[in-house]
Amino acid sequence: MKPGKPVVRYGRGAVTSVPELVEGMSAGSVLVVHGARSFEASGASRMLSAFGPRTRVRRWHGFSPNPDIRELEPGLALVRDLRPDTVVGVGGGSALDMAKLLCALLDVPPGDVEERIRSGAAIETRRTKLVLVPTTAGSGSEATHFAVVYIGDAKFSVAGAALLPDAAVLDPALSESGSAYQRAASGVDAVAQGIESLWAVHGRPESRGLALRGLRLLLSGIVDFVCSPHPGAARSMAVGSHLVGRAINLSRTTGAHALSYGITRRYGVSHGHAVALTLGAFMDAHARAGASDLRPAVRPAAYQRALDDIAGLLGASDPAGSGRRFVALARRLGLPMSLSEVGVGSAAEVRGLVAAANVQRLDNNPVRFSRDELTDLLSRC
Repeated sequence: MKPGKPVVRYGRGAVTSVPELVEGMSAGSVLVVHGARSFEASGASRMLSAFGPRTRVRRWHGFSPNPDIRELEPGLALVRDLRPDTVVGVGGGSALDMAKLLCALLDVPPGDVEERIRSGAAIETRRTKLVLVPTTAGSGSEATHFAVVYIGDAKFSVAGAALLPDAAVLDPALSESGSAYQRAASGVDAVAQGIESLWAVHGRPESRGLALRGLRLLLSGIVDFVCSPHPGAARSMAVGSHLVGRAINLSRTTGAHALSYGITRRYGVSHGHAVALTLGAFMDAHARAGASDLRPAVRPAAYQRALDDIAGLLGASDPAGSGRRFVALARRLGLPMSLSEVGVGSAAEVRGLVAAANVQRLDNNPVRFSRDELTDLLSRC
């Protein structure tokens, strides 16, 4: 089965419609993949009481944030044993990615899973229905055709049409229960996705339009969402993060995301916070770049328009001020914004982060950076 365009349901309390949605897919057996704490804390668990008596429901949350292949394998064993009609992923980006991976890799023989992930080959079909319910406003995973998994310290993306859900349920009330730090980290991740989508090499008019719409909503709501959450701010963040998720589904992310995975893995920094730590420096470097610094596929006029749009959205007078405005926003949200504050203490550690950067994301960055230039950029963070 190759999934079609996902159905999207939106609204406060929409999480309670998940059983009706799933049972409408003729599902008699359901596996709910969810975060260890967020499922109860967000209120998403109230969906369970709405399942009918004929639907067999099993829950699983045997994985950590930023899961690796060792946690994926027991999940795949469970899915092979249960053979659910539908997998429902509920939680932040890690929970949604895990649900996607279980569906996409279900039919890969156990001994071949690592090789399949490393190959990078697209996975286009799956047999199991997939419904995704985000409990954070930030990852956009419910709108993308890829998922992240680690093998050791190396991050891999599994991609293909099989990772798009049949349906996504956006309930803004679910995102209000996280800590202020969680809301800030997920929120700036969404902002970063929108910014990177605007300047990405593989961006296109559709992705840029989605990113602009999403960023307007995100930037209008993020301070209240983090500092004094209310339904209006949660709505802006839920819809805005979904729109930029759809944008990066087309454009993918760029340099700040490329460097974030090593920061997260080595220093335990939340993914969105790790992205934010270098995004301001990328903005500064991009503002200084000339036409000769751009990748061949990037048109200078379109690139400049993207930088001007970003400056306008952030309230900067020109692109040279965008980085400062973004860093000030992140600090206002309570995020430490220097690498030294999160434990990066030496030049050798900085070089290690550059060496661990995700090559695919770097190739999508509009400005070319040598390893030495990236090291210098990180040294200023």
